[in-house]
Amino acid sequence: MSDNNRNQRDGSIKLSPPSPMLATSTSSLQVRPNLPNSQISITFPPVPTFEHELVPTISSDLASKLAGDVLTAFGVTFGITPFMAVIDKAIIQRAAGTHSIVQSSLSSIISMASNPVAFVKSPMFLMMWGVYATTYTTANCLKTIAEHQDHFQDKKTKNNESSDGIGTLGTFVATTVVNSSTSMLKDRFYASQFGTSAASGVPAKIPKITYGLFAMRDCMVIGSSFILPDILCGVIQEHSDLDRDSALKVSQLACPILAQGFVGPVQLLGLDIYNRPLAGLSTKDLFMERFRFQCANFSSIFGARVSRIAPAYGLGGIGNTYFRDMWRNRLLRQERGSCD
Repeated sequence: MSDNNRNQRDGSIKLSPPSPMLATSTSSLQVRPNLPNSQISITFPPVPTFEHELVPTISSDLASKLAGDVLTAFGVTFGITPFMAVIDKAIIQRAAGTHSIVQSSLSSIISMASNPVAFVKSPMFLMMWGVYATTYTTANCLKTIAEHQDHFQDKKTKNNESSDGIGTLGTFVATTVVNSSTSMLKDRFYASQFGTSAASGVPAKIPKITYGLFAMRDCMVIGSSFILPDILCGVIQEHSDLDRDSALKVSQLACPILAQGFVGPVQLLGLDIYNRPLAGLSTKDLFMERFRFQCANFSSIFGARVSRIAPAYGLGGIGNTYFRDMWRNRLLRQERGSCD
């Protein structure tokens, strides 16, 4: 007689142990055999819902995110460009010995306040705006593309460490190339308009070593503005109670400002070589003359560069992050609404 017939005659219910395959998939089932009329009640566990798959955490609309990056970059840099244009002109005129930092800045501010439309249309403003609008646009777009690819690529081929490294290095190199190339055009214009050649009326050729020093300056500025803040942010979080947003704001302000202690002498040396070739001096005398010039002008140039870099990459970086995140959150809310 089979086991099933015996169970029916006794009026009892007896379940045989599940097979290993079934045990793997139904181990969480609850069986309650002691019910009247030989009924079996099986309670299935709730079906899990993968919220991270149903509700997006990052917008999938890459084109709209890139459009927001461009609009944010041009909008934020438009607001900070007047400060940078005034300070850059003052630094060049101070290095040339024609004006002090205060005299040049006051002259530019008075001119800007008396006719703001003409100031916005001037090459002095437009070239400076072009430098930082393209720099911020490049950094924003490359970060967005790297993040988008990292988030939406196949999980089997995803490698966080390598993709983050490539994204950071690629962002740094591309942003530096864009910033350096546009800054060279701007620096050449500013030097010819406000340097010693402007006072003499004879345009001077910019030496290659000056271009090299300006390129070094740009690498240091980009690294301290777009790369180091993310690194310092993690360090601040580990050693303080600040959340990520607060730590990032602190690092975005601190890194560019502290870097000016190294950036200022590099730019000052490049301007000094352009304004004063000093071709007839010996190596020792040339070194001592350059060193004395650095000592005499470091404090004023450092203060001017801090005043310039604070809005350029400090406040500008905070504003760029704020409006960029606001745009992306708006896109994300629209996508979540369409999912509902």
